[in-house]
Amino acid sequence: MKNNIIHLAFITLLFSISCSEEADLATSIFIPDDEFPELPAYTEWGYNTFGAYYDRQLFIYNDYYVPAKVINTGEKTSFVLKGTKNNYNYYYGYDNNSMSVSFDLYGFLPDAYIELIALNDTTIDLLNPLCKVVVTYDTIAREEHILNGTLQFKRAQNLIVDKRPVEVILSGYFSFQALVDDEPISVTSGRFDVGIGYDNFFRY
Repeated sequence: MKNNIIHLAFITLLFSISCSEEADLATSIFIPDDEFPELPAYTEWGYNTFGAYYDRQLFIYNDYYVPAKVINTGEKTSFVLKGTKNNYNYYYGYDNNSMSVSFDLYGFLPDAYIELIALNDTTIDLLNPLCKVVVTYDTIAREEHILNGTLQFKRAQNLIVDKRPVEVILSGYFSFQALVDDEPISVTSGRFDVGIGYDNFFRY
């Protein structure tokens, strides 16, 4: 009987460690960039971070919103980064400066998050007519009139926990110039390192 109790306790401990590891995947880890310390450094570890300069204002993830989602509507697949603009406190970022950038890709229609591995080492010209960029700021969505720019998935890799895939880590860069209400803007130094799994991949 005592051996059974010890065995059960050991199994419970292993299960709780495994669940804790998977729960930790949803957290964000900020490592400052050497050159631009208010931005996260470029990493490929699934740290669930992103950052860029929208003109001279900071656009960065926070701990309130899910930093990245991939949404397949059957017509297009959107890679969405959501956080705040002009907010230097990424820990508590919920305020009136909520902002998201959606890169809408037409023709790429993965059935499941595991198929995002196909994006590995892929650079997308944002002037391609099969791409659109939509910026939402304070609930107002605007399709950007892109002048030039790229979205680079430098690395797409499977993350395996306990011998089973749990997410695909997408890491890369983005930058573009656009016209917004006839005013030119630049998004520069964009980088992302996010995990996409069951919780933030949607198909409908």
